[in-house]
Amino acid sequence: MIEMRQIQVFLAVSELLNFSRAAEKIYLTQPTVSGHLKNLEQYLRVQLIERGGKEVRLTPAGELFHPFARRIFSLQERAQREMLLYAGAERGSLEIGGSNTPGQYILPQTIGLFTVQHNQVKITLKIGDSNSIIRQVADGELELGLVGTPAPEANFISQKCLGDELILVANPKTAKNLSNPIELGELQKLPFIIRERGSGTRQIMQSALQIRGLERLDKLNLIAEMGSAEAIRQALKSDLGVAIVSSLSVAEDLKNGNLIKITLPDEPIRRHFYLIHNRDRRLSPLAEALSQYILQENQN
Repeated sequence: MIEMRQIQVFLAVSELLNFSRAAEKIYLTQPTVSGHLKNLEQYLRVQLIERGGKEVRLTPAGELFHPFARRIFSLQERAQREMLLYAGAERGSLEIGGSNTPGQYILPQTIGLFTVQHNQVKITLKIGDSNSIIRQVADGELELGLVGTPAPEANFISQKCLGDELILVANPKTAKNLSNPIELGELQKLPFIIRERGSGTRQIMQSALQIRGLERLDKLNLIAEMGSAEAIRQALKSDLGVAIVSSLSVAEDLKNGNLIKITLPDEPIRRHFYLIHNRDRRLSPLAEALSQYILQENQN
């Protein structure tokens, strides 16, 4: 029979790829960690972790088992939360996910203000692209997520909150040579920086450009793909190209003149952020309180 402690040990070792650090993380001795892992491998009749000198890595069987182990451990934590909730107990900690733009420019301040009012709680913020946050909320790893695209209605409750505009931005050196408003043909010739696949900003931008007649993103002169709004912001300030970004991410740079907004053809590209949670999951009292606070503080 597989024990939860064995699952916890396997996850710690597989994520840290180091027995001593894994032992420290879960407050066990290294021999105990090795023993739990050995018992798990014996029960499953496969080797999960390859131990070769100083190098530790997952075997193919370990790679296959890893997502199941994460799901099992997540379900156990969810069961504990639900039972505590049923018994009337309120936990003092919560994990919330934010896609890159709200995770960097909205949630830190909102969480900070919330914890000032609720000083006995601990909120952990995880940042990723919209798809990864949606997936983690679906899997039960996160109770709440704030993302740039609505999640599928069949599985999630998505509540619209703060609005945003995506704008074309350039360094002043580049901007002074551009038409404003810019024509689509001129835009296609410029060195263009884009967000990574799975980004809500990228999805909204792609749809908006298709409406304006640009069928595919590879019609642009793409020079770089970056994993965060902040990385693109720094690239723009270094005059490496142009990009369509959230107005929230460059508000300070537009104000002080480090970056210049170039007007795009047609209507502005507007979007909303969505606070999401799993439709089949009852929110803890802390998650419910934070959810209401986020919606109250970020409406427009």
